[in-house]
Amino acid sequence: MEPILLLWTSGWDSTFRLLQIILIEKKTVQPIYIIDRKRKSLQHELKALENIQAKIKEQFPTNAALILPIRFEEKDSLVKNDEILTGYNKFNSKVKIGSQYIWLAEFCKMYDLKDVEMSFDKDSSLNSFGNIFEKNYSTISRSEATDLELYDTIDTVFKYFKFPIFHLSKSETLQIVKENNWYEIMKLTWFCHNPKKNQPCGKCNPCKNTSKDGLGFRIPLINRMKGHIKILKNRIKSIFN
Repeated sequence: MEPILLLWTSGWDSTFRLLQIILIEKKTVQPIYIIDRKRKSLQHELKALENIQAKIKEQFPTNAALILPIRFEEKDSLVKNDEILTGYNKFNSKVKIGSQYIWLAEFCKMYDLKDVEMSFDKDSSLNSFGNIFEKNYSTISRSEATDLELYDTIDTVFKYFKFPIFHLSKSETLQIVKENNWYEIMKLTWFCHNPKKNQPCGKCNPCKNTSKDGLGFRIPLINRMKGHIKILKNRIKSIFN
């Protein structure tokens, strides 16, 4: 059986999925990590990947053998694709999404990969990426789409991927983690894009999302407070603009 291809960032969602694969499904997984040299959190993520693997080997030595060596790819080595960029720009004009989806799709296109697992959880907020993505693409076929142009736009970027935990909320994944005694592994995951003194900053979008999802305890209190102040300032600014 072919290994499951998994984009592994060292973050909560992709690490959760990795543990599902090797501990529940008991399948072989091929982790993939795209190296962005300009990413401020790069070294923290690479270190987290090492620490997580070491902890898995300590806690679940037999299952750890199901994790193949990480496949690293330099972002700057990827072939640019105008079709993917155009699709991304059109979708991004409707809902803001990270630019990493461009080069993740370019990586799959370059190596002719399909069914690569991408891990992000459920977000039912009205105008969120998750909600728009779910209603217009991930849970329907093209023949069921009410907006074919939007469906095809999303498909240009995301047709290479599968979304195995999209139906789970962050609180639901946390409950599964606790039930299966995975927390000591999961607390080694990394999420902050702009670390300060080797700690999560509290201000970047992943930090704000972590707090919103009920995992704010993973951010130092002082940085968490700074994040809340930034959100409040932005809200006040939007009122008077």
